[in-house]
Amino acid sequence: MKRQIWIPLALGIVATYIILDRRACRYAAEYNELDAAADRTEMWGSRQRIAGTGRDLLGRVKEGIGRIAGNDDLAGRGVVDQIVGAGQNAAGRAAHRVSGTIREFNRY
Repeated sequence: MKRQIWIPLALGIVATYIILDRRACRYAAEYNELDAAADRTEMWGSRQRIAGTGRDLLGRVKEGIGRIAGNDDLAGRGVVDQIVGAGQNAAGRAAHRVSGTIREFNRY
C-alpha cells in the first residue's frame, strides 16, 4: 500500500490553524475595533514567523548543498535566505508583542 503522507500533513495544518486562531480568546470587554486590530496583527505576525522559519530552513539547505557542491553562488543565496528569514521571524515576534500590548491596553 502507498503511504498517505498528505493525511498527517493536512491534520497538522488544521491543528496549527486552530492553535493560532485566537478569536475565541476574548476579554470581558466587548469585541470592538481594537480587538479586531489585535487579531489581525497577531495573525500577520504568525504568518511572518512561519514564513521566516521556512525561509531560514530553506536557506540552510541551500547553503549546505552549495558548500557540498562547491557552488559559492548557491551557498551565498542560502545565507541571504537565512538573513531574510531571521528578519521575517523578528517582524513576527514584534507583531506578537504589539498585539499583546493592544490587548492589554484594551483591558482597561
